[in-house]
Amino acid sequence: MGDVEGTYNVGNCYSHGMGVSKDEHKAFIYYQKSAEMGFASGTNSVGNCYRNGVGVEKDEHKAFIYYQKSAEMGDANGAYNVGYCYSNGIGVEKDEHKAFIYYQKSAEMGCVEGTYNVGYYYDEGIGVEKDEHKAFIYYKKSAEMGDVE
Repeated sequence: MGDVEGTYNVGNCYSHGMGVSKDEHKAFIYYQKSAEMGFASGTNSVGNCYRNGVGVEKDEHKAFIYYQKSAEMGDANGAYNVGYCYSNGIGVEKDEHKAFIYYQKSAEMGCVEGTYNVGYYYDEGIGVEKDEHKAFIYYKKSAEMGDVE
């Protein structure tokens, strides 16, 4: 019927074997369809598939591109994943300052892991000037959001 969230959720069902036999390639196809329909979470999931070689041949650069598209669409997980790619040089040249920027964007969108990482980057002075007070603020925020690290 063309519902974007339904399309994405069919991908989730295939990905996890919920109600159907697990089929990672079919999951990828449905995630891709939802991404083509403009669904940010689906776009991020396509990136995950490419990054991990799940249902499709592994391609870290394509993963980065899909994460970036997802982030541009306002997806907190996409922004976090762009930061992760920059932090680890996955599909893109390693750049700790850009990693910090994307972790900060994800934190602003409510991503717990991104919030923690902003605190960590401030704490260690990675990609940003060391600031223990700001580190404390972000660590505290992540704890209040349920982070156990």
